[in-house]
Amino acid sequence: MINISLPNFDKCREWIVNARKKDNSWELIRMALKKDEVGLQKFLESQKENNFWPDALNVENWLKLVDSEKNAEERSLEVSIKDRKAFLIDDNQDSEVTVPTDSRSSWQLYRKHLIDTGFHSDSVNEIESATIGVLRRLNIDSANAEPVKGLVIGHVQSGKTANMAALMAMAADWGWNFFVVLSGTIENLRKQTQSRLFNDLNRPGNINWSGLEHLSKRTSMGQRAQDLHFEETSIMRYFTVCLKNAGRLKNLIEWVQQDSNKHRQMKVIVIDDEADQASINTADINKKERARINNLIVNLVEGKKPNSNPCETKVKSMNYISYTATPYANFLNESAPESLYPRNFIRTLQPSNEYFGPRQIFGIEGTEDSDGINIVRTISESDLDEIKLLHNGEAVSIPGSLKDSICWFLCSAAAMRYLGHRKPISMLVHTSQKQSHHKEVSEAIRNWIDAIDRNELMDKCKKIWNEEKKELSLESFREAYPEYGRPDEEINSYPEFNSIVSNIEVLLEEVTHIPLGEDGSFSYKSHIHLCVDNCANNGVNEEGMFVRLAYPDPEQRPYPSPAPAFIIVGGSTLSRGLTIEGLVSTYFLRSTLQADSLMQMGRWFGYRRGYELFPRIWMTNDTVEKFRFLSQLEMELREDLCRFEVAGGNPLEVGPKIKNTPNAAWLKITAKNRMQSANEIEMDFTGVSSQTIFFENNIDKLKQNIELTDNFINSLGKPEKSRLNALVWRNVKFGGVLKEYLCTFNFHQRSRVFNEIDAFSEWIMKVSSEEELDDWNIIVAGNETSKDTWVLNAGSVGKVNRSRKKTNKPDEDVINIGALRAPTDLLADVRENLLSPSSQEKLKKSISTVEVDEIRMESGLEKTPQLIIYRISKDSKARQSQEQRVDLNAVEDIIGLCIFIPGVRKRNGFAKVLTIKIDPKAIKQEENWSDEE
Repeated sequence: MINISLPNFDKCREWIVNARKKDNSWELIRMALKKDEVGLQKFLESQKENNFWPDALNVENWLKLVDSEKNAEERSLEVSIKDRKAFLIDDNQDSEVTVPTDSRSSWQLYRKHLIDTGFHSDSVNEIESATIGVLRRLNIDSANAEPVKGLVIGHVQSGKTANMAALMAMAADWGWNFFVVLSGTIENLRKQTQSRLFNDLNRPGNINWSGLEHLSKRTSMGQRAQDLHFEETSIMRYFTVCLKNAGRLKNLIEWVQQDSNKHRQMKVIVIDDEADQASINTADINKKERARINNLIVNLVEGKKPNSNPCETKVKSMNYISYTATPYANFLNESAPESLYPRNFIRTLQPSNEYFGPRQIFGIEGTEDSDGINIVRTISESDLDEIKLLHNGEAVSIPGSLKDSICWFLCSAAAMRYLGHRKPISMLVHTSQKQSHHKEVSEAIRNWIDAIDRNELMDKCKKIWNEEKKELSLESFREAYPEYGRPDEEINSYPEFNSIVSNIEVLLEEVTHIPLGEDGSFSYKSHIHLCVDNCANNGVNEEGMFVRLAYPDPEQRPYPSPAPAFIIVGGSTLSRGLTIEGLVSTYFLRSTLQADSLMQMGRWFGYRRGYELFPRIWMTNDTVEKFRFLSQLEMELREDLCRFEVAGGNPLEVGPKIKNTPNAAWLKITAKNRMQSANEIEMDFTGVSSQTIFFENNIDKLKQNIELTDNFINSLGKPEKSRLNALVWRNVKFGGVLKEYLCTFNFHQRSRVFNEIDAFSEWIMKVSSEEELDDWNIIVAGNETSKDTWVLNAGSVGKVNRSRKKTNKPDEDVINIGALRAPTDLLADVRENLLSPSSQEKLKKSISTVEVDEIRMESGLEKTPQLIIYRISKDSKARQSQEQRVDLNAVEDIIGLCIFIPGVRKRNGFAKVLTIKIDPKAIKQEENWSDEE
């Protein structure tokens, strides 16, 4: 069987992509735009002869190749629907740079490298699209122009380095000649980035790459600026990865400016990796002060000397691009002309459909992705107390949940070895940033593994293995992540326990740090390597062992076999930037009061090719709730940016609304001194799409809501029937029965927006009086196939079926359905005859919230708010495939409401946040457990 995914079929794929770009149907492309199979056969023979297509490409393989590209496009569409990218730009014109096509160009060589290392072609196409979009916004020859400043928003562990390398490669082809990558505050990670970029970019072709390290006025001969070639005709390109350290940055600026002739020739791109770390100005901006590191970065970008005095010469062009997955501080810190605020462009990156992020793992309440993949397990309060005792040296045992996570790691590592996995396999234990705690935890783990009876441990492993196999099957994985980009046959299933027993025994032969060989190099064994990763463990211990984490060099030959296994205990060094390879078991107790810090701790986010079903995470219910909030925060910020793009927003007009909520009173968006320009506002409901998903299972309150709703609907008069068989009333004024209905309805206390109904009503009345909103459309939505009917004076609709989410603390008085409405329900009042053919086609498909905005705008409803009403059958059943769901089991039918407020905000000040009343008890409780400095 021919493997059509190999690179020698790239030319064929390129032809298919180009034919698709010209709006040819897939049926036509299957026939290569010919009339019949005879014509197709002649086409293939001609391409083999004239364009050197593979000899193995017969009609059968061609059809497989076309179908593969069609599936890739459909998968990409599904991802883009949920993770639509935004690109906000200023009023400057795009440059005329294009994607380099020469096979020896730096970009094409890097593109081939990405595909050779396992990237899907659709993922590489997305990287290419994002890169050329950014590149067209940059200055290449403008010494007298202001520096270009932009922001690229990625996802945690989603491959931002690949996007940065792509930008460097493509920019190098177009003549930019010096690249500065600002990389965190940890030297080991800086070295890792420097090495990776050189290995990725340094390929024989039109461009020669040179990596420069530790630049300063005292740099040795050969790496001094005066020794290098920045002239227009040079094929040399230079890069350096510099720590965000005051001394290193000062030295870098002095090196750049030391030789005035070379300085004038430099075309510079500064790439600020993890730009919300260390780069932010934490000094008092009201006093026009700057933190030391922020001031040095500003001086580098603005062309000033380290002491902020003007420099006599200027570089030929200067561009500053910040990359981060958590941009809250970048938006909220400051916007002065000389600040690092992204005044010229803001770009969001779209993740691959193989990425496991917050949405996939924790779900997003109120959407069809509300459940997430069932891989999160609970650390109980009693286990939490045991860990505290262990930290304080008052206990030597480990809690049951940690034992479970270790057993799962043993089983997973054994299974992955059995399945032929070759790369490292890891478990992460992240309970504190304190080094003394790391020592206590690591010793307790080693002692438990060494002391426990092997038969007892094997029985425990077998029990955990069989339980977890039931908790997450391939079917339930697909249910939770239907658009995942790998076919079922490429997703490894769980072996039987008896098949992995011998591999578990090998892992348990010994637990050591990483031993050193006779030549001082790392020597990886088949047993468990226990790593304690913190700054106290630099170097080798008394036993000749390396204690910190060190994975094998991917180029090492022979590569260690079997796949090396690691249990890693650590804190801040594992919190940002470092990829934990083959992470299958995570025990996470670190707490923080800051949303951006917490998100960056998510080492479990990323790509899991070949072991998709194996990852598990143990954390407390409190931390799970924080990550669910962060999922919502991230989604709403991206949707907000997309709305600005649709409305033609300029980055200097954007005040992204960073969500805050009373439900997360224990979580700050970022540190106070990192969001100094945030304007506190009372409430802004623009762009809100809120729905009731929590309900009190109280028969009196549920019946009251039904009676109230029946009376309200019956008072509206005669409706029209929509194409979705919903009932629609148009142009209902808010100030009458609608306001009274919402203010009288029994909402659960956890319902967002609805528990602020008085403030919401006041806000609606204000913006309506200013004619920023039209009158309302009321929709009664239903299930047209349901036999259980809701009969009203105005007509009837089918009741909807909604199951409830399983909880770790079953509470019969509270029902959480996760999501009430689908995005298409927001289009029930759209008149189809007002839409273009392409928009009419979208109505038949799954669409994103931003596409909803576009369609409503096209149909003249861009200022029309909606209230959508549902009646949920009390006898609703969970589907058998929904392993995280149970039957609704309500005492009475439930009325569910969805409110949708359209519009895009224009800012008056800088960025805006909602003020919330912090519960002092919640803060005290968190601070007692948090060891955040």
